[in-house]
This record gives sequence, C-alpha cells and structure tokens, in this order.
Amino acid sequence: MPHVPDTDNDDTSPEGLFAVLRHAVLDGPGSTPSRVRHVVAHAKLDEVSHELRGYVDTMREHAWSSTDEQVRDLLTVGWSEDQVYELTVAVALGAGQRRLDAGLAAITRARTRSADEATVPVVVPAQPAAPQPAAPRPDSLRAEVARHAAA
Repeated sequence: MPHVPDTDNDDTSPEGLFAVLRHAVLDGPGSTPSRVRHVVAHAKLDEVSHELRGYVDTMREHAWSSTDEQVRDLLTVGWSEDQVYELTVAVALGAGQRRLDAGLAAITRARTRSADEATVPVVVPAQPAAPQPAAPRPDSLRAEVARHAAA
C-alpha cells in the first residue's frame, strides 16, 4: 500500500493525491480499526460509540471548540493517544471532503445559473436600461456552500 503515488502510476492530480491520502488515513496501518476510522470520517454518529459521539461531532462541526477535557475523557475510557490522534485525522479528512464537495457543488450550480442566464435572449429597450444586478458576491457563494454543507 503506497503512501505516495508509485512511479508506474504517477497520478499527481488533486483527486489522485487525495485518494492516496484517504487510503492512507482510513485503510493504512494504525492502532484504530479501519472500520472505526471509516465510520468517524463519514460521521455516522449512530454507529459511533457513545464516548466518541460528542468528540466526533465537535471535531466535525467546530473543531476550534474542542477541549483537552474531551481528549482526557477518551483516554480515561480506554482510547490510546495514538487512537485519539488517528480518529482526529479521520474526522478532519471526512469534514474536509464534505466541505470540498459542498464548495464544488456550489460552483457548479453558480456556473449552471450563469450559463442559463447567458442563453436568455437580450431585448434592447427603447429607454436606457436599469442598472444590471451585480454578479454573485463572495458572501452569497459562502452562504450557498454553508447551506449545501449543512444538508
């Protein structure tokens, strides 16, 4: 199992590199079972043990608010430091993928709307035209990404 693209198959595209990273994090060697890493990466909270549920949810939705106490609680119930680290990386990988997918979906929708608007026939009015609406603002794209990510 290579951790970097091998020389026979030099796929250095972002997708190829991300696939190698995903494989290394979720299926590579570790002290946490691969199945558990997959479950936390995909945030299947109903399949996560009770003691992990709050930590996974915090790390997935607002990692900045995680606390040392949450980590100590996991260590107290029997998770090792290596396992907590592996779980944290798996959750971050899953959350990053979810956000990337949401961003790409928002860009695709914006491009589709732009293309649809470009195909509408333009009628030249007899009077001066009213000011045209501005292109979508970055704030509206951020809101679109956030809405899609929350879904």
